[in-house]
Amino acid sequence: MNIICALCGTPLTSSDMLVGKNKLADGGYLCAECFSKAITINRDLINTLDQFYFAEITGMLLKSKIDASQNPESSSYPGTGNYEYDAPTRLDEIKDQIVALKARLSVLANEEVNELDKVLDQNERLIAIAECINLHNNREGIIFSTQWRVIFMDKKFLGGVVKNEYTHKDITSLDQVENLLYSVLRINTRGGTVEFKLHNKSDGRTFCDTVNGQLRGSEKPAYQQPAQPQSFFQNVQTPVSQNVSNTPKDSSEDIFEQLEKLGKLRQMGILSEEEFAEQKKKLLNKL
Repeated sequence: MNIICALCGTPLTSSDMLVGKNKLADGGYLCAECFSKAITINRDLINTLDQFYFAEITGMLLKSKIDASQNPESSSYPGTGNYEYDAPTRLDEIKDQIVALKARLSVLANEEVNELDKVLDQNERLIAIAECINLHNNREGIIFSTQWRVIFMDKKFLGGVVKNEYTHKDITSLDQVENLLYSVLRINTRGGTVEFKLHNKSDGRTFCDTVNGQLRGSEKPAYQQPAQPQSFFQNVQTPVSQNVSNTPKDSSEDIFEQLEKLGKLRQMGILSEEEFAEQKKKLLNKL
């Protein structure tokens, strides 16, 4: 089976695989070109790439592109030759939104993510996204919601996309049931109920809180299908982790995950030792 680059989607060559240091923490790989771009931004990634997830690497690249676009006179990263960053594409922006939502997608969802700019209208923005199985047909893919509709999408093995769409005006409510390792998301529509098994159990609660909140919001304009496929949307949504007011205490799993991210931010130099110690103390107090 061909292995593709987690960032650009190109198949990896034998020379790429011989690099030996181009594997990500979630099991994905970078091709030689994308690996070179990553270490141009952060030289430490030469030896620590396997400690970072796809979303974190994407965030670094996007931040560098944004910085470069805001400072055109310093488009090259200091001390790294003449590498210049291209302006962010529509797909870059959608991946940036996924990072902002703190979505926990595995490398297996990359093919669906790379099709999102062909599915969404330019004015749509992501408000929730998760990896799942459609329990009606057992197809694996991603489920996501914009401010207008919920869509399940699966990239076929031989090409093409399977898509099931539920507009917000046809949805009456969402609910979910958490199991030990996963959750089942139910979308209740005027035509019946559809169910999806979400791989991360907390994703069901987050998805329900976010979309139900949107359904209860102010009057929404009806979604109209564009005459032809357009590229994806623009605005970055506030992380949905804010919708946890009904949970008295963070789970230990979430706290340890946040501690791990804090450690990586310190390694990258984004947090000072004092800032790291302060944030670590706050998280440990929640245990």
